Amino acid sequence: MALSEQRKAAFDYASDSTKQLITLATGIIAVSITFSTDVIGNTTAHRWALVAAWIVYVVSIVFGVWALLALTGTLELESGDETVAPSIRGFNVTFPTAVQIIAFVTATGLLVVYAGLTLDAKTTPKPPATTVTVTTTG
Repeated sequence: MALSEQRKAAFDYASDSTKQLITLATGIIAVSITFSTDVIGNTTAHRWALVAAWIVYVVSIVFGVWALLALTGTLELESGDETVAPSIRGFNVTFPTAVQIIAFVTATGLLVVYAGLTLDAKTTPKPPATTVTVTTTG
């Protein structure tokens, strides 16, 4: 059974969207690691958010690759079963795709949290050091 043009387009768009998220996640990790010394500086107070974002971006990339492999596998018809048209709506495709998207959005949120915490820490004025003067009378 040949795929209709609409189904071919659906597979192409699903594949392109997945690849785009993989590319964005990889690029964000690369840029943030490259400039981590400029971004983090000497402080490690909020580094947990940045490291968590990196880990969740990697999760997004892994599930994106899984989704691409699932799309490829879905296009391969089982031998002798040409009555079922391949679809991007199967659980084998929708599960890794959903996890990829959720992980990407979560990682981006963590990156925004990190940026907010870091900017807040840099703009919050520190209280002046108090000096204690001791006078003795004698």
